[in-house]
Parts: sequence; C-alpha cells; structure tokens
Amino acid sequence: MNNKTLVSFIIAVLVVGGIWYFASNKQEAKLETTKVKIANLPITDGLPLYLALEKGYFKDDGLDVELVKFEAPNQLIDAIMSGQVDFTSPSGAMGITGVADFKNPDKVKIYVASGDDEKTPVDSVFVKADSHITSIQELKGKKLGILPGIQWRTISTHILAKNNLVANKDVVLVELAPSLQVTALASGEIDALLALEPMSTTLRAKGIGKEILRAAAATTIANPFFPGAGAVRVDFAMKNPHTTEKVLRVFARAIKEIRENPDQARQYLKGYTPLDDALIAQASIHKFKMYDEITNDDIAMIQKFYDIFSTYKIVDKQMDFKHLLYSPTLN
Repeated sequence: MNNKTLVSFIIAVLVVGGIWYFASNKQEAKLETTKVKIANLPITDGLPLYLALEKGYFKDDGLDVELVKFEAPNQLIDAIMSGQVDFTSPSGAMGITGVADFKNPDKVKIYVASGDDEKTPVDSVFVKADSHITSIQELKGKKLGILPGIQWRTISTHILAKNNLVANKDVVLVELAPSLQVTALASGEIDALLALEPMSTTLRAKGIGKEILRAAAATTIANPFFPGAGAVRVDFAMKNPHTTEKVLRVFARAIKEIRENPDQARQYLKGYTPLDDALIAQASIHKFKMYDEITNDDIAMIQKFYDIFSTYKIVDKQMDFKHLLYSPTLN
C-alpha cells in the first residue's frame, strides 16, 4: 500500500467513524424524554421558570414542560426525591435540599441558587401595622408565622436564638402556606410573620404590616443569603443528559434576561404568584446564580447556612454544600 493509498484509507476511516459517532449520539438523544416535570412554589423565586414558560423558551428547545404546583417547600423536595418530578424551580429550598441529600445521598444536585443580601433582603419579620410590638424581643409569648418545613423552622429558631428567645418556648412557631400568611397576620391569628416575597410586598403595599426586623436571615446567618435552590434529580440527569442540558440552558437564558432587565422581567410574576399589576411593580426581584456562576465566596456563605442544621441537631454531622453542587460531568 503506497502512501497515497494509506492516506486515503485513513481519511475514509475517520469519515466513517465520524458519521457513526454523530449518528449514534443523535440516536441517543432521540431516545431521551422531552417531557419534563418541574415543581414550583407560587413565590417570586420561580421567576426564571415563569419567564421561560411565557416566552416559549422550553418549546423552542423541543421540551414539553409540565408545571407541578405545591404550597410548601418540603413538598417540592419530597416530590423530587420520590421521582414524581424531575426538577424544582429556584423556588425550592436550599436547606431542605441539603437535609434530604444528607439523609438519602446522591439523589439530587443543585443547579441554581436564589437569594439576596442585607440591602435587598429575601425575608423580614413583620407585625400588624397597628401593633404595639416594635422589636423581635417583644415577641415573647407571641405566635410567629413561618413557611412550612424544616428549613424555615431552623432559620426561625436561629433568628430567635440570636435575640435571646427560644422557639416554641418563648415564641410559638406557626407553619402556614404562602397563600394563608398575609390573611393570618391581618386577622390576628398570628402576632408576627417571617415573610418572604411576594408576601413582604403585599404587607407593605396594602398597609397590613410593618417591619420589626429587616433582612432577618442575612443579618444573623450569612450575607448574601441563599434560601432558594433549583434541584435536578440525578437519575433523570444521567438518563437524559441532552434534555438536562437543554433545561439548564433555558434557565440560564431566563436568568440572564432577568439580570439585564428586571423591570421588564417582573411582568411574568402575574398569574404565577398572588401579586396583581400594582404589587408586581413593587416586588423585589431576587438574584439568581447558576451552578457555573457560584463563587467560592458564595459557597462559603451557603456553607454557613448549612452549618445551622448541625448546630440545632437537625443532622448529626456537617452538611457539605460543595457535594450537592451540580456539574456537567454528572452526565
């Protein structure tokens, strides 16, 4: 075989091999599901999902997304851990995801964090506008409303402890779904509320509540504070790497738009949260960070948050956030 023939033979092998490789990859992608179930709470953290749905970004990528609604953070993580859904939106809970992974490892990974800092907090403690209570120390003997689940019970316990109060001894914690919280404070069913968006905006704008502790978590746990997290089910990602890549690409695209034009993006809160047009204009928009944008400083802050779960004996060892952070090499 002369050199010319040998070169031709090698080229032919490479061409055939390339065709086979791309054909097999295309076939593999065809075998993946395009049906995706995403769990969500009706809060502002879900904005990237709402924007992507309304602007048809999932459909543009050939994905058929089913939005699965829940009323409590623990319900989202229960759904993804049991395989009922494939992803949670950024409205999922960072702490609950960590606890779930600690107790049943390697079933989920976090692909996005949602939160903010002291200047634009994700949470504050409110009392009724006409209440005589002016500080959190005055909540002794009172009832404090919180989101259901271990995350906000633990956060509330820590905030109270930093103010020399003992949860469920000095202050009774009352777990309430987001849709019930504003009414509960207005009616006097609870004396105070650890409120997140969109409840905070509703309380301020309608004159129902006044803040007695702003940026409660950011000032007592970590600053910035990331209570929200989007998670992907590991077995789904491994069986459907191309679909997973597409979903995360859509979320990254939506987050980029929110970051560049938050005032334009906030309109997509309508219909997905209880906010009307007037309240949407005042709603605080959280900061979102995809897995490849999370810095070492962010990791340190999230780890400080995770450490309170071992401090209050929710878990018997320190949880490791780095272990939970999504990586494309998973696929």
